[in-house]
Amino acid sequence: MSTTSEIKIDRKALFVPAAAPLYAVLAPFGYTLIRVALGLILMPHGYAKLFLTDAVPTARHFAHWGWAYPLAWAYFIGAIEFFGGLLLALGLFTRIAAAAFVIEMAVISFAVLYPHWDWGKHGMEYTVLMGIVAIAIFLGGGGRYSVDRMIGREF
Repeated sequence: MSTTSEIKIDRKALFVPAAAPLYAVLAPFGYTLIRVALGLILMPHGYAKLFLTDAVPTARHFAHWGWAYPLAWAYFIGAIEFFGGLLLALGLFTRIAAAAFVIEMAVISFAVLYPHWDWGKHGMEYTVLMGIVAIAIFLGGGGRYSVDRMIGREF
């Protein structure tokens, strides 16, 4: 991640050199776009668990695996997805939210989906990708356009 305010684009390396000014303007927003997108993708899943009816089916999965307090776990996961997704989108406590998603996606990928996983059939590739993106966000922090950066403090 560049700390300068300007991104240098090598016009000669581009197939369409005239696009260099556009890339130079938009490139600083790339990391932010990824962070915001992951947060916004996860928020509706949490919303459905917290405020709609998805907590009960989610709790059935936890009960099936023998977890104690399955409904509490469903609401906990809903809170991580909704509020953590919001924090990620805003770039506030970014590393904490990203770490929670790394753990969640690892559990979903390798404890829930993996035993019956076949590429493209149960969606493990999506949770693995979201987990990898969350790792990258954890390592990169909030980035240039984040509340963490505005307040000058980051975990």
